[in-house]
Amino acid sequence: MTPRSFFAIIIKITGLYLVIGAVVSIPQVITALFAYKSQFNYSSGDDVLTMGSFLVFSVSFYLAVMYYCVFKTEWIIDKLQLDQNFSEERFELNIHRSTVLRIAVIVIGGIIITDSLPLLCKQAFEFVRFNRTGADLKQNPETVWMIFYFVKVSVGFALISASRPIVNFIELKRKKPAQNEITE
Repeated sequence: MTPRSFFAIIIKITGLYLVIGAVVSIPQVITALFAYKSQFNYSSGDDVLTMGSFLVFSVSFYLAVMYYCVFKTEWIIDKLQLDQNFSEERFELNIHRSTVLRIAVIVIGGIIITDSLPLLCKQAFEFVRFNRTGADLKQNPETVWMIFYFVKVSVGFALISASRPIVNFIELKRKKPAQNEITE
């Protein structure tokens, strides 16, 4: 594998991750626009223009980064000179399957934590703020979401900390059908 092909893979994976993030965030943007629709009716034209231009700029920038990561990977490698200054023109990656699985499990756990921890903090803040009004735990609408995000963060930490037993379980399940075929 050459450094150029290695960086092309990394940049394309980043672009695909951005595409997945965009697909997930589209319902959130639509919901936010409908939620702020009533506020747009009462605000000045400058506020609406500022918010609209910020939204257009943000979406355009995000789409441009996705486009360049997925379709113009070679251009990014050339501009950033990512394939320059390597001592070897080719390098070998001799990684065992269980190591790749362990890295994948750790990365998935990290992504889960990265996505859920800020939302857990936000929900905890809202929970504390709502409880200052003297409301009961069952009356607080943030309780369910706080528990949900706490479980997600806990699952992420469990994936990271128990990556070896998880990979051993996956490998055991992969090897088990082969052993049953031999005994029959």
